[in-house]
Amino acid sequence: MINLTYNKNFTENEIVRLFKSVEWESANYPDKLFKALKNSETVITLYDESKLIGLMSAVSDGGMNVYFPYLLIDPEYHRKGFGKMLADEMLKKYGSFYRKILICSNEKAMFYKKCGMDIPEDQLPMIKIN
Repeated sequence: MINLTYNKNFTENEIVRLFKSVEWESANYPDKLFKALKNSETVITLYDESKLIGLMSAVSDGGMNVYFPYLLIDPEYHRKGFGKMLADEMLKKYGSFYRKILICSNEKAMFYKKCGMDIPEDQLPMIKIN
């Protein structure tokens, strides 16, 4: 049975395993990643029984802007609607916010468009990674 939760009861090992399953570089920084998720305003998790299979996180300024740094689903559970479920839940939670922001790879853009996000033609994301 799949359970959606709003708690942060995950362990560092669960987080690292999930991030490694999708080959995200963030898994190479377990301490920083775990701290970032624990300090996020909202983390929605998906569990299959006791296995963490997905999550989405949000960081906001409390009213105008919300940024979604992470949305990931274990590859064993891809194409079952779980990513859309998390995105829908998070967009509902922050529905009153003026600006909802995320950065994704080009191949993921169509997924986020299906979730209701737009690709503005007059704006570009700016990023600096250390």
